[in-house]
Amino acid sequence: MAYYIYGKNTVLERLSNNTDIEEIYVQEGLKDRRILDALKDKEYKIVSKKKLDTLSNSIYHQGLVAKVKTYDYVSLDEVLKIAETKKYPTIVMLDGIEDVHNIGAIMRTMDALDMYAMIVPTHNSAPLTSAVAKVSTGAIEYVKVANVTNLTNTINKLKEKGYWIVGAEASGTIGYDEVDYKTKICLIVGSESKGISRLVLKQCDYVVSIPLLGHVNSLNVSNATAVMLYQILRNRTK
Repeated sequence: MAYYIYGKNTVLERLSNNTDIEEIYVQEGLKDRRILDALKDKEYKIVSKKKLDTLSNSIYHQGLVAKVKTYDYVSLDEVLKIAETKKYPTIVMLDGIEDVHNIGAIMRTMDALDMYAMIVPTHNSAPLTSAVAKVSTGAIEYVKVANVTNLTNTINKLKEKGYWIVGAEASGTIGYDEVDYKTKICLIVGSESKGISRLVLKQCDYVVSIPLLGHVNSLNVSNATAVMLYQILRNRTK
């Protein structure tokens, strides 16, 4: 099965990784030097903007679309292997996040912080689509995702490997900056509507909250994840 990815950063990252691309489509009249230089040794088709709109199902393709194979999930063991190349391994677990834009934004933050291990459940989670790829601005090429059937069983396996489980939840009784993150960490974030599921929340070693001083009672989950990941980094580099 193949599908279409779009946008300058997304497609060029795919090209730079030498990942299989079946076809490349460029908008007629495009003068973007970065794109044209990257494609100078590649075969591509010049098509109309309308054609690109149709292929990408979006008007935000920036004149560049590629037909690629689907993004593959990896095993839990592979995610652990990736995480543990770092001094302080970090895994991000998504519990029930179905918005592709949030997943893409979280991937973008993870790449910015040199963190590349993610776990999602088989059910109640958005798939890795072209929309995720576009929002991630190419980070999807680097962040590896394990798709697991049962989050609670997976958490037990992580604990056996020495991971401390930190849930970020509005109801958390510990400040997000009160935890020492200089160890193996699995950060769990839940959907904006339901938060972290009850059984998963019970398995957390810490349930932390981010202070909100204004009128709204929650952050977008991708924003909250970014705050948490930067705090983890800050704590580790003090």
